[in-house]
Formats: sequence, structure tokens, C-alpha cells
Amino acid sequence: MYISNSDVEERDEGDDLKEDFETLYAEGILSDVQLRTATQTFNAHKNILSARSPVFRAMFSNDMMEKVQECVPVPDLEADTVRRMLLYMYTKALKDLHWESAMKLYAAADKYEIVALKTKCSSFLICNLCPSNLCEVLVLADMHADDNFKRVAQDYALLYEEEVFSSDEWNEFAKNNGPLAAETMLRKWNGKKTEGR
Repeated sequence: MYISNSDVEERDEGDDLKEDFETLYAEGILSDVQLRTATQTFNAHKNILSARSPVFRAMFSNDMMEKVQECVPVPDLEADTVRRMLLYMYTKALKDLHWESAMKLYAAADKYEIVALKTKCSSFLICNLCPSNLCEVLVLADMHADDNFKRVAQDYALLYEEEVFSSDEWNEFAKNNGPLAAETMLRKWNGKKTEGR
């Protein structure tokens, strides 16, 4: 029986490769760099990190401390966030993602310019938006200068304005983030002006 190349490729779907890379990561086989958080050290591979992140590529290509010492200190990230980030970089897997981990992973993805991971995290957060967590997303999007992410959150605020703007979370948010709250409210005003034309 003849089996075409496309049939073989379709059956495989990269599962073997994904499993092999997950083993490579999990067992630290031939690792040549470490990522060190405040509580844990992770073995990794410069070529994988460089292929997935332009920030890591720059670190390992230039005469930076990380290239010479073969260690990247990441004291600003929690061990769980680094573990999730590395697993994604090796396998594209996001396992057991929840609100808090998605927020932290989004920030890590932005720091290391892992665009696909950042997009997946923002999509997860958008899908799980509610009036009680909206303000967290507005702050996160604004802090990372992610205008598209912020606009989606602002659109959500305007769509559910009665529930959002009357909440305790919004009142606290407006006290601490006046300009961002004003910007969101101004979008409502500008929308009404546009409708009146």
C-alpha cells in the first residue's frame, strides 16, 4: 500500500518532536546555560532560547555577562513563571494556566519578547475578563504599552459600564490610576460624539 508524504506528515503532527524537546528541557540534557530565580535554577539551551526570544539571542550573541558566565539571573520572576515560560519555549505548551499565572507569564513574555506567548496569555486573560478583574488587565496592558490589549479591556469596560464603573474595584482603580481611568471614560465620551454625527 502506498502512503504519501503528506499522509505521514499528517499522522505525525510534530508530536514526536514536541515530546523530544520536552524531555530535553525536563532532563536538562546537554544544557549550556542556567536561568536563576531567587528560589530555583533551571537548566536550558542557548540555541533554543535564542531561537524563541530575540532578547536571549542578543544576550548570547554579544559580549554580555550572561554569555561569559553562562548564567542568566532572573530575580524579578518567580520560579513557576520561568518554568512555564521555558516549557512554552521548548514545546508551545501552556499547562494548567490560571489567572495569576497568565498575568505573570504575560509580563515575562513581554520582557523576553516572546510574542506568541504574550498573545496567548493576553487571549486567555481577555476570555476570562469580568468586572472584578478588569482593572488588573488595564494596568497590565498599560504598563507594557500594549495598546491592542488595553483597547480590548477598555471596550469591555464600556460594554459592561454599569457593572464596571459602579464596582469597588473600579473606584479603587480610579483613585490609584487616574489618567488610565480618565482615558477609559474618555473613550465612552468620544464614542457618543461619533454616534451623534
